[in-house]
Amino acid sequence: MNIMNWQPSKYLEDPQEYQRKYVTPIINNNKDAVTGHHGKFALIILNQPILIHRTLFNNVWQNATYRFCADGGANRLYDLLKTDEERAKFLPDYIRGDLDSLRDSVKDYYESQGVPVECVGDQYSTDFMKCVELVRARDPSPSSSSSSSSSTTTSTGVESTIASEKLDHRTQEERQASNLGIIALGGTGGRFDQSMSSIHHLYILNQERQATLVSDQSIVVVLGAGAHEITCNLDIEGPTCGIIPVGSTEAILTTTGLKWDIEDWKTSFGTQISTSNALVGSKVIVKTNAPVVWTTELRLGEK
Repeated sequence: MNIMNWQPSKYLEDPQEYQRKYVTPIINNNKDAVTGHHGKFALIILNQPILIHRTLFNNVWQNATYRFCADGGANRLYDLLKTDEERAKFLPDYIRGDLDSLRDSVKDYYESQGVPVECVGDQYSTDFMKCVELVRARDPSPSSSSSSSSSTTTSTGVESTIASEKLDHRTQEERQASNLGIIALGGTGGRFDQSMSSIHHLYILNQERQATLVSDQSIVVVLGAGAHEITCNLDIEGPTCGIIPVGSTEAILTTTGLKWDIEDWKTSFGTQISTSNALVGSKVIVKTNAPVVWTTELRLGEK
């Protein structure tokens, strides 16, 4: 059985440690060339107050390969930083969305600093997913020596490839290992419907990459059906954790590494769910027959 490896809080680690431990190229032994991003990820700032501990914010910002603001997320970044001198040190790579929340003064400031600001009016896509398209455009292209594709690249840097799914013959594990990871800051908390929307997006992204929601109190990922090894940084997260069958009629779980481990345990809303469990160490194994949400408490949740 293949085991999916997760380290959800690694993106929040000290930048020097992060570079040393995680930022290494993935080498294709047949071609002796870099073919993926190990440790590289995109930070997407959503339109929620940035309440995460400032040290952790600084860490995830410095560790990120790309930094995008989803519409009003640019307001939140601007407001977090109190002077223009400080703001100049934290310029995002791109601001994208339908721009119904972005303040004119914030838009003007970032444009004056050379930050691209793009309005995308598609109301069938959230601002979160509009920024995900920026990430997808920066993924390594799946190799395909026998197929050809036609693509166009807009001024936004978003590449649209015809029949890209037909060209990508990688397994889910290979896609997740190669594609850029995503950390969405502010995905939970605030309005409940927006929190559920963010979790919904994790389910969508789970087929192509590792994506994580980070708020001031929680770290959230979606574990697909199968076996997962989760490495937790106990200086950053825990001990409280939970496994929640969001989006599944029923899941059957087996765990090791928790205070209250379970075996072939049926979980569903309306019967029983595993919340307020606890980590007993840095390694947790979760086996599930259906997608579930894994969440841990963020230890440094206050400024």
